[in-house]
Amino acid sequence: MGERWQRLAGEFGRSAVAGTIASIVAFVLFNMLVHWDPGYDAALLEDRPITGFLIANVISTLLTYELSRTWAFRHRAPVGFAGGVPSFFLISGLSMVIPVTCLWISRNVLDNDSALADNIAANVVGLFLGFVTRFFAWRAFVFQNRDILPEPPYREVDHSSVQE
Repeated sequence: MGERWQRLAGEFGRSAVAGTIASIVAFVLFNMLVHWDPGYDAALLEDRPITGFLIANVISTLLTYELSRTWAFRHRAPVGFAGGVPSFFLISGLSMVIPVTCLWISRNVLDNDSALADNIAANVVGLFLGFVTRFFAWRAFVFQNRDILPEPPYREVDHSSVQE
């Protein structure tokens, strides 16, 4: 595997781990908002699953940015205004259409309203398709290939030829 493919695989792997951590956060928040009944008549957003999904994923996007910037794409300089933050959130927001559409189709076309159906549609199928889309968009528009150069290696100076 060439150096370019190794770098791509490393970025994809780190981004997948960061995305998985953020997805777990979104999964827990979504289910707490839409399906968890804390002893009241219903879950807080039981009748508004898309709202619950969006709230959970806005919070997880904040976590994703931090993990992407400091770990997944740490060797790439972010470009654009404010370190690429607006572009990152714009891409994340636009790609949210993918899992929301999957959830909407599951609920309104397939008439599935169980917690399992919601999670498969939004948090498995939708988030995977959204992740792949975001990964390549972030590489192209936020964390471009403007590598931050590493510190030059330390070299000992040979003082034997210096006369006093």
